[in-house]
Amino acid sequence: MRLFSYFSSFINAWRDYPAEENTVLGNRYTVQQRIGEGSYGIIYKCKDQQSGNVVAVKQSRPSKGNYAKELLNREAAILSSLQHPQIPVYRDFFTDNRHTYLVMSYMNGDTLEDLIFEQDMKYEEDECIEITLQLLKLVRYIHDQGYVHLDLRIPNVLFKDGRIQLIDFGLARRIGEPPPLPVPVRKKFRADSSASSVQYKDSKESEDLRDIGHFMLFMLYSTYEPDHNQGAAVERSWQEELHLSIGLQNMIKRLMQLSEPYSSSLQFMHELQSLANARDCPSDKKGSL
Repeated sequence: MRLFSYFSSFINAWRDYPAEENTVLGNRYTVQQRIGEGSYGIIYKCKDQQSGNVVAVKQSRPSKGNYAKELLNREAAILSSLQHPQIPVYRDFFTDNRHTYLVMSYMNGDTLEDLIFEQDMKYEEDECIEITLQLLKLVRYIHDQGYVHLDLRIPNVLFKDGRIQLIDFGLARRIGEPPPLPVPVRKKFRADSSASSVQYKDSKESEDLRDIGHFMLFMLYSTYEPDHNQGAAVERSWQEELHLSIGLQNMIKRLMQLSEPYSSSLQFMHELQSLANARDCPSDKKGSL
C-alpha cells in the first residue's frame, strides 16, 4: 500500500509539473513565469502573441481530473459575466494537449501581507475603515450580480495605485448554490490566517462578510504591541489584545458571527459608512467588551 501511494504521488507530481518559461500555450500565450498555484490550478504570467498584452493564464491540475476542469469552466463563466475594472477580465478559454486553460487580464499589486511585513505599514481604525469600504464596494458588486466570492483571503486582495483589486474566483458560486466540496473555514482568528477546521462553506453573503472580518483583524493587528508583562502561555482574544472603539469592535463581532450577524453586505455597508461619517463623534469611545 505504501509503495502504491508513493508511485501515485510521483505520477500526480509528474502530471502537474508546471510549464517552463517560454513554453507556448495554445499556440498563442508564451509563459513568462509561474505566479501562483493552488489545489486545483496553476497560474502563469504570459504574453499574448496576437495582442502583445501580458495576461494571466490559469491551468487546471491534470491530477485532479474532470473536477478541476469543471471548477475552471465555472470560474470562466463567472468572470465572463462580471464587468468591473478592479476584477480580472475574461479573455479566452481553451484546451491544449489535454490541459484546460482560462485566460484573463493580468493584475498585480501588493497584498496586505506585503504592505505590513515588507513595507512596515500600520493601519489604525480610520485606515482600516477606509480600506474595508473599498473592498466592500467590490464585494457588493459581486453580490449584486448574484454571486459570492468565498475566498476573500489576504493573497486575493491586491493594492495597486491606491485601489483594491480582487482576484481568484475559483471558489465563487451563485448565491444559494449547493457547495461542491469542503472549503476551509476559519472558526477562530489567527494572525497567520490559517484554517483551524474544515467544513462546508455555504453560498451566502455572510461567508464573504466573515472573511472581511478576518481581513479587518489582520489589518488592525499591524499596530498590535504585545504586553510583555503577560505570561507567554496566556492566550487572549482579539477583543482583549486590540484596543478598538466600541463601534468597530461590535461591527467585527457581527462579521465574525460572534453576535447577531448582518443580514446582507448592503446592511453592513450602510453601518460601516455611518461609522466612517461619525468617527469624530464623542459617543464613539474607546473600550473593550
